[in-house]
Amino acid sequence: MDKFVLVTGISGLILLTLSLVLFFNIIVNIVKGRARVKRSIFGLLIFVTMLAFASSLIYLSLFLQTFARYTHEKQIGWVTTESVSDSTRITFYDGRSNRMHFFTTAGEQWMVEGYFLRWGTVLRWLGAGAYYRITRLSGRRITEEMKPIPTYRIHPEEGLWEFFLKHAEKIPGVDAAYGIAVYQYPSADTFYLYINDTGFILRKN
Repeated sequence: MDKFVLVTGISGLILLTLSLVLFFNIIVNIVKGRARVKRSIFGLLIFVTMLAFASSLIYLSLFLQTFARYTHEKQIGWVTTESVSDSTRITFYDGRSNRMHFFTTAGEQWMVEGYFLRWGTVLRWLGAGAYYRITRLSGRRITEEMKPIPTYRIHPEEGLWEFFLKHAEKIPGVDAAYGIAVYQYPSADTFYLYINDTGFILRKN
């Protein structure tokens, strides 16, 4: 959680607590007949002002945190490609493992595949990062011609992910688990791979 969001939220809660303490103190004094009318009205005005500021800070904190989680993206790698005859040479940098991968495939497009586990709403709002696994690179044909396409496996498709895909809805704090893929045409650009709240994103340099 961002420091500004955290400070704003805590400040709002502290101010809310102080305003409620002031309000109950005023009520107790009125019931016991120890407070004058003018003093009580002045105290209530201070209470309303503090309550308004507290509510504003809390709502601002909630809004900023929701917006931050909704727009959050993390760069997890990059891809460069080179078309050679009927094949495509791919260079992939995996930011998670800090490794370079080199691979040659076929097809009009290239593709990055993997798995994605989406946390529940509360955990995502609190800042839980996406849990993912890039599994392989491959080519992708968009014509009707059906020929074998070379596949480069980066990580084994472990039994753990099979369990996630089959039983995600039964795991506390997990919203869903599914396979994901992004693909593009080869070009001279560098494609940066990001992950957000729903899956992979590719953007050119």
